[in-house]
Amino acid sequence: MRLKKLIVFSAIVLFGGVTALANSQATGAENGNKIVTVNIQEVLLSSVSGQEVKKVLEDKVAEYQGKFQNEQEEVDALRAEIDKKGSVWSQEVKAEKEKEYQKRVRDLQLKSEDAQYELQQLEKQVMSPVLNELQKVIKEVGEKNGYALIIDSRAGLLYVDPKLDISESVQKELDSRQQAAKTSEGSKKEK
Repeated sequence: MRLKKLIVFSAIVLFGGVTALANSQATGAENGNKIVTVNIQEVLLSSVSGQEVKKVLEDKVAEYQGKFQNEQEEVDALRAEIDKKGSVWSQEVKAEKEKEYQKRVRDLQLKSEDAQYELQQLEKQVMSPVLNELQKVIKEVGEKNGYALIIDSRAGLLYVDPKLDISESVQKELDSRQQAAKTSEGSKKEK
């Protein structure tokens, strides 16, 4: 019964939000303002700077995978040895091997968690400048074109007319700015 009430309430709230959005879009259209969408994830993945960030992260992941692959193979070999020879070993030998196996699994797990943390920190570090620039680009594109509202198209919208999506123009502007910034950095280094 409570679930039914919750669903009805959610539907009313959703309908109210859609109605308010439609009314604001109609009012904005009368004033010459327009509501558009941008797919931030698509912009980041297709932009030159986004591709560079992705490459940096993929290289680091590959480095960690290479580092941990040998250890994982050793742990797997130890497990196979325990399973294969465990029945003929004395209880003491078997207990010692199990203890060694558990320790190596924990060590590998800790190293893996540390690597994940380092990857998250690296992602923040390399993505932060790109996200800051993207935010500036979106704001300036909105101001320049007189948009009343720019919404991330992945923000739970059920349908958006593709003509309202400005992702491609935002991505081109971001690439242009990033290229200009690299060019100016390169000329500063030459001096």
